[in-house]
Amino acid sequence: MTTETGDMVAFAERCPLGQFSPMHPELLACPYAMNQRLHREAPVYRDPASGIYMISRYDDVVAMAMDHETFSSVMPGVGTGSMAASDPELEAILAEGYPNVSTMLTQDPPLQRRYRKFVDGAFAPASLKALEPFIEATANELIDRFIERGRCEFLEEFGVPLPLTVIASQIGVPLEDLPQLRKWTNAFIGNLSGQLDDAGRKRVARDIVEFQHYFVTRMNERRQQPTDDILSKVVNASIDGEQPLSDAECLSMLSQILVAGNETTASALTEGIWLLIQHPEQYARIRNDPSDAMIQALVEEVLRISSPSANMFRRTTREVEVAGVRIPAESICFARFAAANQDATRFPEPLAFDLDRQNLREHLAFGRGVHHCLGAALSRREMKISFRVILNRLDNLRLAADASPPQFAPNALLHGLTGLEIAFDPVRS
Repeated sequence: MTTETGDMVAFAERCPLGQFSPMHPELLACPYAMNQRLHREAPVYRDPASGIYMISRYDDVVAMAMDHETFSSVMPGVGTGSMAASDPELEAILAEGYPNVSTMLTQDPPLQRRYRKFVDGAFAPASLKALEPFIEATANELIDRFIERGRCEFLEEFGVPLPLTVIASQIGVPLEDLPQLRKWTNAFIGNLSGQLDDAGRKRVARDIVEFQHYFVTRMNERRQQPTDDILSKVVNASIDGEQPLSDAECLSMLSQILVAGNETTASALTEGIWLLIQHPEQYARIRNDPSDAMIQALVEEVLRISSPSANMFRRTTREVEVAGVRIPAESICFARFAAANQDATRFPEPLAFDLDRQNLREHLAFGRGVHHCLGAALSRREMKISFRVILNRLDNLRLAADASPPQFAPNALLHGLTGLEIAFDPVRS
């Protein structure tokens, strides 16, 4: 497990409970001690800074995720792709684009099911099975680019481009446009972070509008000449006589598929390598037994510990009581999936990296209920294939000698490393 700084542990443990904010940037980056304290003392905690109710225990988070009628995903002005204009310059930038529309992640049934069914086929088992050779070839091509150097910046040279290449091919975007997709992904992540200043909000707004205009052009091309990709499925979908989606609806869906389809897997892959480096005994085990069962166990334990989608917004539609705390109607809550995955009542010794856990697949890294991640099966395949290729081709994984220990980026919803500089010994056949 990544070790927190002593200052953060002390702050999380000693600060009076009603005074510290889980939204503090350093606690967002290093939440482990805070999570354990909230489990013990305040499983439902109202953040004094934001007013958000933080729900942290496993059973409570599961119950919350399964009750979409009480805990709604529809929150005007909050969520993926939304941005509140705060000054005339920002308003002018946003006016050049398209309005935010609640679709898959930010909508409730029955409308949420309508949006998801347009793209379900792209993530069906047969479709994902057919993708496996492409995923493996991509993993090997990426390693070919840096293997002779004996080192790489793993996040930027493998963690990001592997899932980004796969989702771009699925959406139907030319691979030469990957740098733009990465820039736009970063813009949406920045929009979700809760850490932007005025200049950052304007920069992100310009990037999001650029994303919108790029994809509207691609969407119009698919309307004229449909192809077999997600983009065509979204813009040309008309199921049971329904009207085709509007441009704004299509853009909302595409932004969610893009970000969810690459950022979370990139984060999990990168933290997975860092966990192996930190735990040489587990690394030795899987090096000696790279069986499908062991690699699958690695995938699940990495997902539990990394939990890239750390928190998700919900809005209460009525007054509700959780763990003895009354939460008023129209309150904003966090379903704290990462904290739930560190609940000792469900996962004994929750901060330990343990490939022998008996309940590995009970983690909530992909959520639960109607909003269980659409791309969960794809992410698992990408991780399993990637780890297998890495174990076959790179040995003695270690932090590069001149590298500082990696750090996590502060983000209200997502959790991931900012980078990982590693060294290794190439495996010679």
